[in-house]
Amino acid sequence: MHAKGQGSGFLRKLKDFFIGATVYGAIKDLEEKRLLVEYGLMLAVFGDMLGYPVSSYYRLRLLPYWLSRVGAWKQYLLKERDVTEKLGE
Repeated sequence: MHAKGQGSGFLRKLKDFFIGATVYGAIKDLEEKRLLVEYGLMLAVFGDMLGYPVSSYYRLRLLPYWLSRVGAWKQYLLKERDVTEKLGE
């Protein structure tokens, strides 16, 4: 039973290696783009929280889904950015 556990651990590590070597960068890129699109949509809907004058009927319908992310969204939009931050990526 112990040997079977080691074999599956090796296969898991091998699988992780191949995923990391082939598609990991693309997955991270897509996750970042998805987050930016979601933050853009949140800005269009809840922009008045930050001083952008927008009006939306769907605001109250989307609020329960986004309530847990509003804090992180505000922090992301209000964070000071520098040109050198993009150079490090």
